[in-house]
Amino acid sequence: MKIRAHHLLCVLGFHGLGYNKEFVKKMCDVQRRLKTKPALPIEVLNSCDEICAVCPHQKNNRCKKGEYSYKRVKETDQKVLSALEIKNGDVFSGSEILRLIRKKIGSFPELVKICGMCGWRETCTYYILLRKKWHKTRRA
Repeated sequence: MKIRAHHLLCVLGFHGLGYNKEFVKKMCDVQRRLKTKPALPIEVLNSCDEICAVCPHQKNNRCKKGEYSYKRVKETDQKVLSALEIKNGDVFSGSEILRLIRKKIGSFPELVKICGMCGWRETCTYYILLRKKWHKTRRA
């Protein structure tokens, strides 16, 4: 399966919200495959994937949601690749890439560096979980 770098984080925090029914269905499918097929080869991309293909904002392999969306999406992909210390096109098993994400982007400050401006952050279960853990450790 080919998946855009920042979508790896989206899939971790996805819980049924999306731009339209087709997008939600595709996110559920990708999330299910990642969870149920740990040996599934995952090619990490910095370009459009099968999730983008059903997004209503994707036109000609570019995000057209807003004036700066394409640039922001590409920058977010690069932040994920850099944080994971991998390159565009690298291939991992599903379990390997999820383990790497939790190791390299497993704290709230690390996640904020990548997803701090994401419009989905307040509904992303991964973002909410890491923020909650971070607040608990700061109070201790």
